[in-house]
Amino acid sequence: MATNPVPQLPRVGLFACFSGGSNTGSLTGIAALEVVRRLGNETVGICSLPAIVNQVPRQTALIKRIKKLIVIDGCHNGCARQLLAKTDIVPSVYLNLETDLNISKQGPFSSLAFTDEEVNRVAEAIIARIQER
Repeated sequence: MATNPVPQLPRVGLFACFSGGSNTGSLTGIAALEVVRRLGNETVGICSLPAIVNQVPRQTALIKRIKKLIVIDGCHNGCARQLLAKTDIVPSVYLNLETDLNISKQGPFSSLAFTDEEVNRVAEAIIARIQER
């Protein structure tokens, strides 16, 4: 019986809001996935915010070993940052689509109200923060 190989720990971990309730929440997750597609799992991985908030031991132990953690929020509410603040995980970098990139939140139930250009813009902003020293 074959065993699943243990995935390599990425150099950078992303905590994205990923709320599908609004355009900017959706953008955080879609752009984060695009960054993983572009840079590869060895460089960057998406971290499970629910697992960390719920103190899942394996996830918490893995996250604490990642050198650079980036939190990506879609709007001024900063939900991902606030949730992570309830844990002992401290992010290295914070990106907010509304305040840092001037992408307007269109409100509840605007989940798909974003463009490919916005996905690319957010992905590029995340990559720029990954490459900062």
